[in-house]
Amino acid sequence: MQKFIVGEVLEINAANHADKTALVFYDRRTSWKELDTWANRTANMLLDHGFGKGDRVAVLSQNCDEYMVWYFGCAKAGIILVPLNYRLADGEMTNLLNHAEPRGMVIGEDYLETVARLRAGGIPPKFYFSMGDGTSDWAPNARKMVEAYSDRPPKARIQEDDPFCIMYTSGTTGLPKGAVSSHRNYVVNCLSVMHAQGLTEKDVNLVCPPLYHAGALFHSLSHMFLGCTHIIMKSFDTRAILETIQKEKATSCLMIPTMLNFLLSDPEFDRFDTSSMIKIFYGGGPMPLPLLDMALNRLEGVQFTQGYGLTETLEATFLLPEDHVIRGSAVQKERLASAGRRTPLYEVKVVDGEGRDAPCRTGGEIWVRGPSVIRGYWRDSEQTEKTASDGWFKTGDIGMMDEGGYFYILDREKDMIISGGENIYTKEVEDILHSHPAILEAAVIGVPDPQWGENVKAVVVLRDGAGVSEAELITFCQERLARYKRPKSVAFVPELPKNPSGKILKRDLRKRYRS
Repeated sequence: MQKFIVGEVLEINAANHADKTALVFYDRRTSWKELDTWANRTANMLLDHGFGKGDRVAVLSQNCDEYMVWYFGCAKAGIILVPLNYRLADGEMTNLLNHAEPRGMVIGEDYLETVARLRAGGIPPKFYFSMGDGTSDWAPNARKMVEAYSDRPPKARIQEDDPFCIMYTSGTTGLPKGAVSSHRNYVVNCLSVMHAQGLTEKDVNLVCPPLYHAGALFHSLSHMFLGCTHIIMKSFDTRAILETIQKEKATSCLMIPTMLNFLLSDPEFDRFDTSSMIKIFYGGGPMPLPLLDMALNRLEGVQFTQGYGLTETLEATFLLPEDHVIRGSAVQKERLASAGRRTPLYEVKVVDGEGRDAPCRTGGEIWVRGPSVIRGYWRDSEQTEKTASDGWFKTGDIGMMDEGGYFYILDREKDMIISGGENIYTKEVEDILHSHPAILEAAVIGVPDPQWGENVKAVVVLRDGAGVSEAELITFCQERLARYKRPKSVAFVPELPKNPSGKILKRDLRKRYRS
């Protein structure tokens, strides 16, 4: 590979692993040669329809093999893919489409009716294509269309700093912003992930998170650079995942903590043979220590790797498999709660309110600088200027660094609670709550207090059949936390509000309980 360009990975694998299975989606299996051919035809079809370098193509679909084809087809043509969150309401979807102004839109068969409504209201795309078995008079079937086009690589000059995709942030603390990532951003990040996780061409990657999410994309691409086989799950379903691991002998996957929690809590978990799974990458949110402890015990022999980063930075730090020591020294146990150390290609630091380096074990904002950090947001110079400083990206995460260079993510800047002048990091309280056997999930927020400014409120989901009272949980925390950190009230709910990536939406909880 002469340059850091995403599309070239298919050409290399088509030459080196022509007949090896690249993608498995239900009963359909696609070789690397077939995938390269499919992507080339898709790119040539777009160019023939007048698409040019820098144009955008939006995708609205659940996971499928064709989603991967469009990632690569657009990359080969110099077109920017815009993956859309399929759980958004019509108005939210329309806002994103009007902001990105895609020339074309690719639609999964389950969303043709949705887009028909959006078209009636007026949205930018000129061309529409359907995936799967979907088709309509205004959205012809893409798979059938591309069959008529050349399977030779398209004539497009792609540079490594050209935009590859626009990922709209999941928006846990505000409105989504369009992070513009280049080919180089993703390729360099993939090299880091390959090294950190110890991937080989023998690995079989199970794709669980939605492919509109940066995590699912970079983890899949990291395996693709090695010619690995990918098993694509349409959506997250614990039983289907367990059955697929057993059937396809998947060895590697990415799971956010919520997914891993639900998987391990499945009552049928022990009935399935998951022994092939030896590498689990996790991130996308803090991993409660009790959950990590359960995972390390129940999935003995699995190598766990944690990555910390944002859509805007990709993975800046790693907690490596050798750091996951469950019965180690006090220092090793403490570092299980960390996000690991920076990758060799990144600079990561903690700064105080004046932008100065914070001392070890002192909380401050985490800043990141490196080759996978975006240059800016799509058509949003104001947000770009707010988050950028001399190449550094201001993450908005509050953390600290210990003497060994391990970073600890304490909270989101907007989630931190200030009570009586004391900073309370919600993750610390949530870890204590998660250690209670009756609790499946917990989130902690600050609510108004006339004396202290804010106090701590816990919102919890109980395990099936479990029971515990508010008073019992408060007493449980009193025995394990300083007085000012203890929850003053507890709300029991059937489920916590989450975005489609599984991250808990604390802004929704604050809206509900602070009003």
